[in-house]
Amino acid sequence: MFSILLALLLLLASPAQKAQTPAPNPADLCTVQGVVMKADTREPLRGADVTLEQDGTRPLEFGTTTDAMGRFELKDVVPGLYRLVVERNAYVRQEYGQTAPRSPGSVLTLSAGQKISDISVQLSPAAVISGHVYDENGDPVMEAHVTPLCYSYVNGQRQLADFGGADTNDLGEFRLYGLLPGQYFVEVEYRKGAFQAYKSKQGYVPMYYPGVPDLGHAAPIVVRAGDEFSSAEITLQTTHTVTLRGHMVSAMNGGGGVDGQVFLLPQNATSTGNDAVSHALASDSQGAFELLNVPPGAYFLYALHGPERARQPIGVVDTDIEGIVLTLTPGVEIRGRLRIEGKLDSTSTSFRIVLAPQNTRGFYGSVPTDSVKADGAFLLKGAYDNEYEINVSGLPENWFLKSARLDGVDALTAGVTIDTKQAPGLLDILVSPNGATLDGVVSKDQQPFQGATVALVPDPPHRGETRLFKSTSTDQLGHFHLQGIPPGDYKLFAWESIESGAYTNSEFLQPYEIHGESVHITEGSHTTLNPELIPKADGDH
Repeated sequence: MFSILLALLLLLASPAQKAQTPAPNPADLCTVQGVVMKADTREPLRGADVTLEQDGTRPLEFGTTTDAMGRFELKDVVPGLYRLVVERNAYVRQEYGQTAPRSPGSVLTLSAGQKISDISVQLSPAAVISGHVYDENGDPVMEAHVTPLCYSYVNGQRQLADFGGADTNDLGEFRLYGLLPGQYFVEVEYRKGAFQAYKSKQGYVPMYYPGVPDLGHAAPIVVRAGDEFSSAEITLQTTHTVTLRGHMVSAMNGGGGVDGQVFLLPQNATSTGNDAVSHALASDSQGAFELLNVPPGAYFLYALHGPERARQPIGVVDTDIEGIVLTLTPGVEIRGRLRIEGKLDSTSTSFRIVLAPQNTRGFYGSVPTDSVKADGAFLLKGAYDNEYEINVSGLPENWFLKSARLDGVDALTAGVTIDTKQAPGLLDILVSPNGATLDGVVSKDQQPFQGATVALVPDPPHRGETRLFKSTSTDQLGHFHLQGIPPGDYKLFAWESIESGAYTNSEFLQPYEIHGESVHITEGSHTTLNPELIPKADGDH
């Protein structure tokens, strides 16, 4: 499986390469103490890893492990905003102040010289789904891949995402462990080896518990903390399969794609995972490839060879397909320049331009990205047919991306559409150090509320621009702080409990529009708002 999601997140979260800051005054350093317990019995939990992760752009991290009494102490912590994370084998990862398994925790604000000694975190045991996979004859299947699928919010859409997976053993057994409480669909895929595929034109279609080929008829498995659902028995179904043969050819030199790779992915993939139905390496200097054991369906053929890529739709029915030609192209290059508003001299080299594909499902290739040079120039290589959003990582606190124009046309609102048949023009990017700030306090029953999710959502005409969404959690005093906000019209929401990223989904937001507080943000402004808290019963999905 090849996925760009993690790499993309790391790119967008890359911190600025700042000059080394002076050592803090020892009197300003902080201490955090607390205890980790089992949620069900309140017994102390030994051996849990406790980490303070700085909430922001600076990569500071402090960690320790709980002792026999479940206690921990983090000393010499630099003042700032943090998230405290606790992890242990067989338990669900927990953030301090977290109100639901899939919601964010609260921010922990540490002032100079502060000592906090009353932190308490309760870990819930993770859930398990186990069972067996059998073939059409009732025999156990070895090395079938089993995946738990769960709905989550990705790029503003609620869609199935895979949460790990496991292969069956020689008895056809599988065990999916470390699961958060929730609702899962269990998917099984099994692909015959090359020798088996040559002997038979029968293959297996993906199956879902309780043994159906259609996700729409699958039965969800609901697990709570510590549950083990041990009766997920799934029998595979056979289908007629075909063979696809062809070759790759380079558009640059006309040669074959020696050592190139070919992947076959369904056009109607049901999850954000990028598992290929079939995969092959070029077998000779002509770039020849052969994909075996392919079930009927609509697919995309992807080819990769060095910096070159190819994508071609293909429909598979009931006969072998010969003579496929995949023409590899290097994509297009986009030259650009980044400018800092109010500065005429050279720019900082801490910035990085990322052209983020808006549709990452089934995306095979690299993310076009480049570091900004001292004169502001950058070069994005390998952009292929897709729709992209422009991001700038490494911006200092309270800076924001103000404008981007591709060949003189606004590229922030509409995004960037790449057509490899046309050479793009110059990409001009302007960043500003004059971002706005917004802060306030969230209360419940006239008391500050810790761990609320506060989200600043752009008005509907701009909700397709993910860069405009801002969110954080309230700290132990109910306070929140948002910065680097571009000017515009927004609504501010505060949820007692909400699934991570749900506020980016228009359908989810619709019932809560009346609870949002409208706010007009001007450049460089500082606004204070105390939004009403949307109760857990209404806002927790």
